[in-house]
Amino acid sequence: MVKLYINNKEVQVEAASTLLDAIVRAGFKVPTLCYLKDMFNEATCRVCIVELSGGRLVPSCSYPASEGLRVLTDSERVLKYRRAIVEMILASHKIKCQSCSMKGGYCQLLKLSKEFGVEGIPVCAECPLYGSECLLNLGIACLGPVTIAGCDAICTKERSPCIGCRGPASPDDVLEEGIKTFIKYKINIDEVVGISELFWGSNPLTQTIRKLFTNLHEGGRV
Repeated sequence: MVKLYINNKEVQVEAASTLLDAIVRAGFKVPTLCYLKDMFNEATCRVCIVELSGGRLVPSCSYPASEGLRVLTDSERVLKYRRAIVEMILASHKIKCQSCSMKGGYCQLLKLSKEFGVEGIPVCAECPLYGSECLLNLGIACLGPVTIAGCDAICTKERSPCIGCRGPASPDDVLEEGIKTFIKYKINIDEVVGISELFWGSNPLTQTIRKLFTNLHEGGRV
């Protein structure tokens, strides 16, 4: 057994344990993505970083616990870097929320994005509805695929379409995937643009939606 300190709380773990094991045993939590079940189980996402007493930042899921080590799980520096890591993940993340098995309240990336106030995932990631219950599948124009997530999908839970009250998502890949979703469900793009203009006013992204729709059709990318 080795003894170490998590946020100044003493804890003992087996010698082969990781800092993540010690953190859990001490009753604290750190976010994990690549360490999730059926994922990589490798220190690739870095979201679980913690700060050692000497100031070094290390991934807790792979760093070994050792005698006398002192660890901070939520220092100001750790939280700053975690937010930056989530932003970097989203920068290269493929937004496939409608077809993702992690939607409907299971998406940990969405939860972290909301926690750190990072934009990049559409409301559809939060949608609790599946298959034929999806409003888009019913032919109802809904701004969920191109609207910033974070509202817990109250609109779709109440069986009414999202009107984009949190504003449009701005990353190009999010908008493009949103337009592909509209096309897939045969939603009239004029209706989508009309709703976006009504609730987003003269926001230039409303016209970007129309241009993307035209380009995707003409370029044969759907």
